[in-house]
Amino acid sequence: MKDKKWKILFAFCGMIIVFGCVRNQFDQQRYEEIVEEESPTPKVDENHDWMMSTTKTLVVDPSGIENVKLIRIFTDNPAENVSAEIVHDTYPSGDSKIVMNISYPIRLQTLYAAAIDNEGYYTIVPFNPNSSGSIDFSNPIVKHQKISNYFIPQTYVYLYEEEYPQPGDYDFNDVVLSVSMERSEGQEVRFKIQLAAVGGVKQMGAAIRLAGYKYNEVESVKTEDNASFDITGAGELPDMYRTMIQDKSLLQQSMNGEAVLNLFADAHWATGDKIISENGSITRKRYNVSYEKSEEYGKFFPREITYIVTFKNGVDVSSLTLDVLDAFIIEEYNGNKYEVHTHQYAKAKVLWPNPSSDPHNLPWAFCVPYDNFSWPRHPVAIGYQAKSKRYTNGAYPYLGNSFGEWAADRTKSLDWYLYPDKDQVYK
Repeated sequence: MKDKKWKILFAFCGMIIVFGCVRNQFDQQRYEEIVEEESPTPKVDENHDWMMSTTKTLVVDPSGIENVKLIRIFTDNPAENVSAEIVHDTYPSGDSKIVMNISYPIRLQTLYAAAIDNEGYYTIVPFNPNSSGSIDFSNPIVKHQKISNYFIPQTYVYLYEEEYPQPGDYDFNDVVLSVSMERSEGQEVRFKIQLAAVGGVKQMGAAIRLAGYKYNEVESVKTEDNASFDITGAGELPDMYRTMIQDKSLLQQSMNGEAVLNLFADAHWATGDKIISENGSITRKRYNVSYEKSEEYGKFFPREITYIVTFKNGVDVSSLTLDVLDAFIIEEYNGNKYEVHTHQYAKAKVLWPNPSSDPHNLPWAFCVPYDNFSWPRHPVAIGYQAKSKRYTNGAYPYLGNSFGEWAADRTKSLDWYLYPDKDQVYK
């Protein structure tokens, strides 16, 4: 148990003893005050949904552009910025209008639509996704231009606390996953999954639910080079340690029949480090969360696997966006298995039936729509704002762009994750 929890537990027991002698009751209000005092954000927005991205339906009219092969949405102008990321791809049929769903960071006020023809020439228009859902190419800023740059798909970074249903230590690095998605022509979708850090010390599994897509709507799932997070240079994860996810298949069925991608049954094993000694004992370090050299901390080169999912003919994959992905971890508490989801999917019961718990000030997981996100080092809190509001602290502390300000007011500091204290983060 972590230091803050010991303090809360000690106070909790003390209040039981004291109030037991006086009136044989527990002072709930005082306990909540202590929890609040220990939280990195003493006050949060009561209406916070903890979303840093949003989904928009677009109607795209490619008429006027000859031989359009692909409509592609970018985070920036691809003719000027090689770092522009692909938000979404769709393959039109003729010059008829296209309806497509996109997910993008809320902080962005301008996106760019590109109509790409059979010879690779781009025609590009900017648009504000918050005010307009209709796009045409009548007033392009780039017209019929060759662009040779290679662009990567938009990436979401998932951050988890392992202490669910207890409050965590708020460093949100117990598991760090990066996820991107890329559509091919036809019914194939590729999901690139990277395990970037394991800052927790208990066994944790992970999976991704394709929310809204049924298990029987998927034709097949495979990985590039038949790679598996459960198979490393140390061998295959022994069956006796498959307690979080027992099924070895890449595709599983959720309790309500949805499609679930099996990532790994043990995060520490998935790093590739040898965690089981010759005598059978397990050593679980904290990986990629500290530059300190000790037996407690380790490093590994982030492991990346591409899952290739082919949906059956007739299944609409145009609505499949990153916000539809319910990436979650599985951990154990008090003998039960619990799923830790982002707040958007907090009530989901996918592989295990145990009920969800309401957040203790902050949720147990975040999804950051930024490929270069730097997660906090252990045990640095992601950020907080003092009750006086005169200062903030933690890994993202800068006033005007701090995590604490965003937590206290969901309309402020929407770009907080772009401004880390470089001495307090890893990466």
